[in-house]
Amino acid sequence: MSFAEPSYLWALLGLLVPIAIHLWSKKEAKTIKIGSVQLLSESKSRQSSSIQLNEWWLLLLRMAIISLITLVMAKPQWQSKVNNCKLTYIIEPELARNENFMARFIDLQADQEIRLLQSGLPENDIEYANSQDFKSADYWSLALEMNALKTDSIIVFTNGYAKGLKGARPETNHDINWIILDSAQNLEKPLLGYQTERNVTLFTAKNSPLISKITKKTIEIGDAYQLTSNGDSLQVSSSSSVKIPLIQQSALEVSLVYTDSLSTDKTYIEAALEALSTYLNREIKVGSFLDSELLENKEADLMIWLSTKPAPVSARKTLVFKNDSIANSLITNDENENTFYITERITTENALSGRLTENLLSILDVDEELRELQANADIRSVTEADLETNFIESSTSKTHQARWNLNPYLWIVLLVLLIVERFVAYKRKQ
Repeated sequence: MSFAEPSYLWALLGLLVPIAIHLWSKKEAKTIKIGSVQLLSESKSRQSSSIQLNEWWLLLLRMAIISLITLVMAKPQWQSKVNNCKLTYIIEPELARNENFMARFIDLQADQEIRLLQSGLPENDIEYANSQDFKSADYWSLALEMNALKTDSIIVFTNGYAKGLKGARPETNHDINWIILDSAQNLEKPLLGYQTERNVTLFTAKNSPLISKITKKTIEIGDAYQLTSNGDSLQVSSSSSVKIPLIQQSALEVSLVYTDSLSTDKTYIEAALEALSTYLNREIKVGSFLDSELLENKEADLMIWLSTKPAPVSARKTLVFKNDSIANSLITNDENENTFYITERITTENALSGRLTENLLSILDVDEELRELQANADIRSVTEADLETNFIESSTSKTHQARWNLNPYLWIVLLVLLIVERFVAYKRKQ
């Protein structure tokens, strides 16, 4: 038996408390009626203290209760030897849904098992695999979870998507064999449509194991594409099952507050916003105000503050002029994710080298939905060498121990002892 929190065992010193109480408990005095106190000796009366153990049952019960409370806090666990599984196959859920691929595991031996390459590494179940909406795998995070598997060998079948590599290469105590299934597929998938007052822009992902890119084109509602009845998506005429999300894009609102001394910077920013409007095929309405004017209290997608006066506190995105001679870029961001700073006066040179237009596009963040869809559609793959973890062979025995939590049983025994102790104490008073 072992303990998850052995430091709590020091609380067993509390057993001294009931022992001390019982050692120093007094015997109950007896009252003797006599006729006259004159017959009593004038010698000094002595009160005898009983410095001995009495009421053994109460003492033992209370010591048992303190011991059980201490054990519950220490979280005892019973250990027993468990035989390792000889071979564990771990399969990406996308592959587990493929009946042709899974047919090779029909004759699985008793000392072999199949698990899914997903958080928790659940055991494979066809109904479970078909019913779950699995997220993209984080391969190296899952490799760390494989350390807990009681198995001698691990073989992982995966598509090896590049989007599944996150963080630093981990260290594992299993030598994991990654098998990437070659895929020659090239996918062209419509992702999203942006609708403005003028037209509809359709974005399409073109993916292969080597590249991932997005193309866009302006389309007209008609024979090839039709609006659904509720108008929130496009339907491809050649396939009624293919529906493309359609987002209504209103004009972007930008409030630009400036002072006369920074009017040149204002001109550069307005030119960058005009270029973005053309690139995005979306209207950007810029409202310009002198810092001496009363700014209308209305919400905008972005407020640009080109003034030496303090910028108003706002929950909306704000780009503030704040000269910073040690900054290494034209635009930096604050700890507050909605606040950004222009670190120097804008010129033709630093507007180009500092990528003013690209930074403004990043701040406006108009393509958040598109990026998420593109990430899900990305099927670029890596090599088996890219997936390998740093194998650290353990010098200790590979015999695994199964641990059983004893706390539920201890709680039951503790409850019974508390009831018995109260009953015995009650009987003693009688």
